[in-house]
Amino acid sequence: MTSPIWMLAWRSLADRPRRSLLLLAGYGIGVAVMIALLSVGDALLAQARDRDLVSGGDVVLLPEGVDPSVLKVNGVTDLSFTIQQAGFITREILLGPRFAPAIAAAAPQITARQIYVRARDRVVPAIASAGIPSLDVAAGVTAAVPGAEDTPRDRAWLAPSSAALIDRIDRFHRPPEAARPAWAEWDYFNFVDPATGAYGYLTILAGGRGRGGVFLRIKPPGRAVEDIAIPAAVRAGDLGFDSADQRIGPARVRNAGGRYHVTVDDPRARVDLWLTPDPGFYLPPGETAGDRVISGYVVPAVRGRVRGEIRTRVTSLRFERAAGYHDHNWGTWRGVTWEWGEAGGEATPPPAPRGAAGAGERNAPAHAVGAVLYGELHVAGSEPGAGGRPAALFVWARPPEDSAPPGGAFLAAMPVSAIRYGGWHPGPVLAGRRIPAPAEVTVEAGAGADHISVHIRVRDALASIAGQGGPSGPMPRPARGAPAAAFLQLRGDAQVRGIVDGRPVAFTGPAAAETFVPMPAGSAAGTRRP
Repeated sequence: MTSPIWMLAWRSLADRPRRSLLLLAGYGIGVAVMIALLSVGDALLAQARDRDLVSGGDVVLLPEGVDPSVLKVNGVTDLSFTIQQAGFITREILLGPRFAPAIAAAAPQITARQIYVRARDRVVPAIASAGIPSLDVAAGVTAAVPGAEDTPRDRAWLAPSSAALIDRIDRFHRPPEAARPAWAEWDYFNFVDPATGAYGYLTILAGGRGRGGVFLRIKPPGRAVEDIAIPAAVRAGDLGFDSADQRIGPARVRNAGGRYHVTVDDPRARVDLWLTPDPGFYLPPGETAGDRVISGYVVPAVRGRVRGEIRTRVTSLRFERAAGYHDHNWGTWRGVTWEWGEAGGEATPPPAPRGAAGAGERNAPAHAVGAVLYGELHVAGSEPGAGGRPAALFVWARPPEDSAPPGGAFLAAMPVSAIRYGGWHPGPVLAGRRIPAPAEVTVEAGAGADHISVHIRVRDALASIAGQGGPSGPMPRPARGAPAAAFLQLRGDAQVRGIVDGRPVAFTGPAAAETFVPMPAGSAAGTRRP
């Protein structure tokens, strides 16, 4: 540039300084905007190509509480998080009847996990990823290994046998050393014969300090309840930490090819029961741990059929295809109470419009079965929902026989909005006092457009004093200074109605429920072994 041109440029700038500054500012803003746009574009492109974010699929499921933004700061690899119960989520939810029409494929992934490989007496760190080949191909996973085939373990993960599933989810746990004094873990079974009305509860308990027991409570039709408690020591090797097989005192629980064989051999009680879980009707293990309580829960048999016999010194009962239920609990229980209930039965066909069908069609038998399970855990001194489990309700229903997959179908989990007890009246006698008992239980739950209403008409109630070891199971000790409470076990018939995924859910059947009520004023709870 020659000197005259420089002179003209500087003179122009000096002659109109405001215009010159505005022009320079405009150029600067334009350059800054361009840099920002290029940076955002590069980030979006990198994000679209990110193997941790998309893995070739359309949607990525993350554990609750994980911010998706961590995916851009090596979050997936560095956190090494896992999705609990991925098998249940894949088989029963993503590929189950509710979402199968909308989901073409679902592929669980282990991505960029650090491992250590031993080779020639050397340990070498490495980064490994893994998946199930058939699912990877179906979902279009970018990291799928060409030509890979599912191994027997892959196939067992995708479609476990009933025996393998039971052993995987139903096993005892080694308590933390600090929790041993308050630890309790037990197998719980209940059963009811709709034909006769006979029902019962069986709990096989192991405490954290080597003490346990067998608790049997049976109610024959038209007779008083019979309670039997058999103390037992828990010896080394009695508890199965890798299978459902357990032995405590005279009681034994055995996984016999996907069926539970439960026996008690004691002069006070002889039990020989077989429980066959309905396929697909189960809830996988879950555990909550806080400063004051550890609580674990799994339901291997939300619905099942019981056959066998129970004989005591005064009672003999035989069951054939009785309705059965089984869950497994573990944790610390001081100052803990709960609301709980389960119901299952035949689906009732909707009423036909007037004149649309004959009497025979209107009275057609039920076409399917379903189940609901609800619960809420309370910890003394904590706010509702804090320190325990918030109230939740779970729904299962068997799909039509010509649909896939066969067996039960997990439909929904939803928060409970209300648990109401009504028709209170004088109930069972406990410690010389009448304990109030409800005549009905109503549970309302919903999430979005889904909603379920459960109405239980109570026909029988049994009571125990909380903190005494319970005739049918381990009663939680009340918190220090808390008033004595009565533990109520309710039996009745449930009517379940609602809408899930735009489809009606309706069935009736036997139900069980549990709750706690204060001991009436002036009652003497007594002092007995906790």
